[in-house]
Amino acid sequence: MKKKILIVLNHLTIGGVQKTLVTASKVFDYEKYDITIYLRKNRTDLLPYIDDRANIIINTDNHHYYRKPYCVILQIMIWLFSILNYKSLVKKSEDKLKHIVTNYSMKNEYKKYFKNDFYDTAIAYVHGYPALFVNKYVHANKKIIFFRESEDSLHEIHKEIIEDFDKVLALHESHKDLIAQWYPSIKERIEILENYTDKKSIVDQSKAFDVKTQNNKILLCSCGRIEKVKGFDLAVDAAKHLKERSQDFIWYFVGDGSERADIEEKIKQYDLCKHIVITGMKKNPYPFISACDIYVQPSYAESLGNTMVEANKLNKPVVSTSTVGGNKLIINEYNGLLCDTNAQSLAQAILKLISDPELRRKITDHLQNADYSKELQKYKEQWENVLEG
Repeated sequence: MKKKILIVLNHLTIGGVQKTLVTASKVFDYEKYDITIYLRKNRTDLLPYIDDRANIIINTDNHHYYRKPYCVILQIMIWLFSILNYKSLVKKSEDKLKHIVTNYSMKNEYKKYFKNDFYDTAIAYVHGYPALFVNKYVHANKKIIFFRESEDSLHEIHKEIIEDFDKVLALHESHKDLIAQWYPSIKERIEILENYTDKKSIVDQSKAFDVKTQNNKILLCSCGRIEKVKGFDLAVDAAKHLKERSQDFIWYFVGDGSERADIEEKIKQYDLCKHIVITGMKKNPYPFISACDIYVQPSYAESLGNTMVEANKLNKPVVSTSTVGGNKLIINEYNGLLCDTNAQSLAQAILKLISDPELRRKITDHLQNADYSKELQKYKEQWENVLEG
């Protein structure tokens, strides 16, 4: 009899975490496991890429929980506290409102989709609210939480539920050590499940369309959510340094997010409109990565950084800030350069690669000769250990 496995995450919009689930869906042993993926939000850009042997549950709940009487009262209170500049009361009321709406939503999800179901293993594929849902509302013999960030931004949620999980997954050894610092009592339960990127797949996708280039201009590329943590503001400041040093370049920002308007305003302020192009979110960013001379990861925090791995597999040198993920993936002058988390250091690292084509060629040679042949088998074995160990 197949084991029933439930994987819970918020959505399948375009992002590194979501892409890893697409990959995982294609390596599960469907002879042994009945895989169900539950999406808590009806946002499904990458759903067509999920293996069709997986069962999919999509939460189509469209209740307006914020219109419930108590929630309306709380919103009025938040408005009044804001006018009176009672910042602590605003924060307290906002937290309470979010807590109440979350509970309403999760209770409804449980009744609609999971009240009568039982699983052998339930996996919160990302930490935070999927983990809270698995903890409180999923019936399973074994429960697993997957941490995917290098900052415990949802500590208030995790500290209440972490002891209830049988396993905690980290992306690599340094990430494992970091989680153990946050929660020493569960140190022995932390296991590593690395990401896997299929080189052939991204190489094939990189040929989907041509990216506009200009003669003699260096092409840079950065992909990701345009949010504070991803450091696109650092990238713009670094671009200003490059321009001031008379560098001729085009820098593609492949992504979208809540900080986009601020980034666009900064680009105009620095007169960088001819140098920086924001493409918006792309289901297939690989033609941009493949076309670039240097891939840049300007993040303030990064647990791993899938796009750095993808850029290397497309034979591109990477400049990365010194994050947990950057330090894990980048070996100086072997597959890229590490820099401090500030615009000047980022610009200096980019300039070093621009001004030293021999170093770029040496890095490219290393990447072209890299052996990825054992990665897939290792990935399958790690998943087997997670589900069976």
